[in-house]
Amino acid sequence: MKKVITANIGGKSFMIDEDAFAKLQNYLDSFKATIAHPKDAEEIMDEIEFRVAEILQEHLRNEMQSVNCAMVNIVIAQLGKPEGAHEYDHPYTNYNPPPPRKRLYRDPDHRVIGGVCSGVAAFFDLDITLVRVIFFVLFIFGGAGFWLYIILWIVAPAAHTIAEKLEMRGEPTTAENIKNAR
Repeated sequence: MKKVITANIGGKSFMIDEDAFAKLQNYLDSFKATIAHPKDAEEIMDEIEFRVAEILQEHLRNEMQSVNCAMVNIVIAQLGKPEGAHEYDHPYTNYNPPPPRKRLYRDPDHRVIGGVCSGVAAFFDLDITLVRVIFFVLFIFGGAGFWLYIILWIVAPAAHTIAEKLEMRGEPTTAENIKNAR
C-alpha cells in the first residue's frame, strides 16, 4: 500500500504518491540549486512548477488519479535535466515531446503601443522594425494597418509568463529555457 500526499504544484492541487513526491521534490531542489541569481529563483521556480502542473494535468485521466513515478519521469523528460545531473536517467530518456507550439501573443517587453508588431515579429521570426514599417505603410495607404493592428490588439493575448514568451517564439518550454529566459 502506497501513501498518497496532497500537494500544491503550480497553484493546483494534486494527489501524489509519496515516492513520486520525493522524486519530484528532489528534481525541483536540484534544479533550484543551479539558478545563479537567488533573487530570480522564486520566479523561475514558480514558472517551472506551473509547467509541471500543466504536464501532470495532461497525463491524468481524472481528478481522483494520483501522480505516480512514471508521470514524474515524463515531467523530467519534457523539462530536461538540471545542468550536470545524471541521477534522472529513466526509461523516458528517449521520450520525444511534441514540437513546441507557436502562438501569436502581444509582446509587452518590446512594445511601443500595444505590443502587436513585436508579437507578430516574434511569431514570424521577422525584424520588429520591418513589421512596424509594414503596419505604417498599410496605415498610410488605405488605413488597413490601423484596423489590422486594432483587431490583433483585441484578439492576441499579451505574453505575461515566461512560458508564454517561449511559446510566442516557438521555443520548447523546458526548465532550462525557463531559467535562461530571465
